[in-house]
Amino acid sequence: MIQITSSPKETLMADKKSYNYLALKGAPVDDMEFVEQFGLDKSIAYTDKINDAMLNITYDQNIAAGVSHEKAMEDKMNARKDLNVTLASKGMLPK
Repeated sequence: MIQITSSPKETLMADKKSYNYLALKGAPVDDMEFVEQFGLDKSIAYTDKINDAMLNITYDQNIAAGVSHEKAMEDKMNARKDLNVTLASKGMLPK
C-alpha cells in the first residue's frame, strides 16, 4: 500500500483536477504530491496517467518485497478495476 507522508498542501492547484486515486476518493491529496514524492514526470500530473504510474510503482514495490509476480499482478489488476469503477462513477473514465 502506498502511503503519502507529506502534509496536504496549503495551496492546491485549485484550477486543476487531480486524478490520483486518493483525491478521487475524497482525500485532500494533490497530484503534485505524488509527482514530488515518487519522482514522477510532472507532465502526468492532472491526467489519468498518474494512476498508471502509481499502479506500476506499487507492483514494483510488491515484487521488491518478495510478493510473487502472479500475486502482484493480481493485486495490480484488482486495483485497476477499482480505479476504473471510481473513474466511471465520476465521468472521468479515459476513452
